[in-house]
Amino acid sequence: MADKQTPDETWRTQPMYTISQAAQLARVHPSTVRRWLYGYTPDPRFPDWRKPPVFGPQDKAPYVSFLQLIEIVIAAEFRKEGSVPLDAVTRAHQNARKMFELEYPFAHGNLESLGGHIVQWINDETAQGIDAPTLYSLPGLVRKRMLEVDYERDLAARWYPVGKPIPIVVDPRFAAGVPTIDERGVSVRTIYKRWKADQPIAFIADDLALEPGVVERALRYADKIAA
Repeated sequence: MADKQTPDETWRTQPMYTISQAAQLARVHPSTVRRWLYGYTPDPRFPDWRKPPVFGPQDKAPYVSFLQLIEIVIAAEFRKEGSVPLDAVTRAHQNARKMFELEYPFAHGNLESLGGHIVQWINDETAQGIDAPTLYSLPGLVRKRMLEVDYERDLAARWYPVGKPIPIVVDPRFAAGVPTIDERGVSVRTIYKRWKADQPIAFIADDLALEPGVVERALRYADKIAA
């Protein structure tokens, strides 16, 4: 299964986010993003011993695309929430690219962490290991999606970073891909700046025709990614 893209879908692959912006949204350090994208030398005394990039060889660039951002977010979730070793994340990405002929396998969804491994679910009870290909049969396992992503043509199109019940979305087609209030186009950054300028939540909500609870949730999210 190859990545399903058409020429009018370059909004997913065009450079949009700086390394720092991608790191902030994924809640990892910018140096971590650079290492995952470009590889690194763990010990300067041995310059020929390099750790490969997680996402395969690519040109160094000051910006990353939306699909690259999603892959960084997924990798971060595997590392932090799934306790998956970095080498296993790298192997999973390499294997998925080969097995499914995908350029951005982590942006396709249906991959989850399980016992320190990365798996793809074949049906409700059987998973295929990706970092170390093995079948896992786990009847009754309660599975948790690691990210709330909407897909179009099998590729990530929108990301709800705090879950779909909260109308905060990252959509590369709107507001240059920064987090906004879904279907309103108001950026979280705008709400945060107005609050920092001592505008009351009730005033911001009324002025922007938003529910006060949505404004409060946007402010909590802004604090979270700024931390």
